[in-house]
Amino acid sequence: MLRPHIQLLSRRNCCLCEDAKAVVAAAARQGLCSWETVDVDRDKTLLVRYGLDVPVLLVDGQELLRHRITEHALQTSLAGLAAGAAT
Repeated sequence: MLRPHIQLLSRRNCCLCEDAKAVVAAAARQGLCSWETVDVDRDKTLLVRYGLDVPVLLVDGQELLRHRITEHALQTSLAGLAAGAAT
């Protein structure tokens, strides 16, 4: 099974974004996903769409989680993706 690739939409000087980075990085170290950070302030389309409404986790362009990203919420969401892919 392929690992999902997460895009973490974030911005500088955002404490929730920093917390989300730590959670996603830990999941990646466990082999649950790959990931990248996308700065919404560097992409006008994303800035208009999300504004201050970050962090947001996207998988294949679909929102997975938003705001307070916890280890439990991420692992539950990734398990749900895996279950959906298996059917």
